[in-house]
Amino acid sequence: MKAAVFVAASAAPGHFVDVMEVARPELAAGRLLVKVIACGVCRTDLHIVEGDLKALRPRLIPGHQIVGEVVEGATAEMPVGTRVGVSWMGGTDGTCWYCRHGMENLCDDPTFTGYSVDGGYAE
Repeated sequence: MKAAVFVAASAAPGHFVDVMEVARPELAAGRLLVKVIACGVCRTDLHIVEGDLKALRPRLIPGHQIVGEVVEGATAEMPVGTRVGVSWMGGTDGTCWYCRHGMENLCDDPTFTGYSVDGGYAE
């Protein structure tokens, strides 16, 4: 699939991402595979590619304001073709005090879409 990839080692002012072919993500248990329809640009994306936030990975597909359609991993609640939104919070540990008390947004060990895991600047 095509994706806009941020390569930390080769980022330069005015040149932050390269459009390239990358492997289609492998579907993991409990996850959905989503075909991206649109992905906004957020100031956080700019902080990442401009180096204001340290690169957590050498190569990253930014983007966390995602709208797409479920194409694989469908469930009864989320059948194929369902339009979905993907948030900045890419995941939580589910075990910390905050997660156990319904405050996942304060998780001690979160993942972030388009920062610690690949985001939506892709097909």
